[in-house]
Amino acid sequence: MTRLINYQGYYIKMSEFRNLPEWDKAHELTVAVYELTRTFPEDELLGLTQQIRLACSAVPIKIAQGSHRDDREEKLDFLQMARDAAIEVEYFLLLCYELELLQPSDYDRLVSGVVEVKELLENTIEKLSRNF
Repeated sequence: MTRLINYQGYYIKMSEFRNLPEWDKAHELTVAVYELTRTFPEDELLGLTQQIRLACSAVPIKIAQGSHRDDREEKLDFLQMARDAAIEVEYFLLLCYELELLQPSDYDRLVSGVVEVKELLENTIEKLSRNF
């Protein structure tokens, strides 16, 4: 999943995080959250809109960062941070739904995405943990 690229005469290791299923699903979820939060009230721009977007984008970011680490323990730390961010997103979605900022169908679709991302992360964390 890593490759070397030649950058100004130096070979640099690049992670192919885009090939990771957990990254792909987390990125897909982030795009969906960004699109949906465009409809949130303007007075929430610095509130829930910003918070849920930051939490959601943290998931694929942490997965990508972890994929670049050589140390297994460091990889695990980043995957656990990604999982924690996914839990945060799940809460923000619930809050948005209860404040009637999300329609039931949108809430169900997004929460299903979060659950899928969390399951993928848990499986990867479990696999890496067994190898210690």
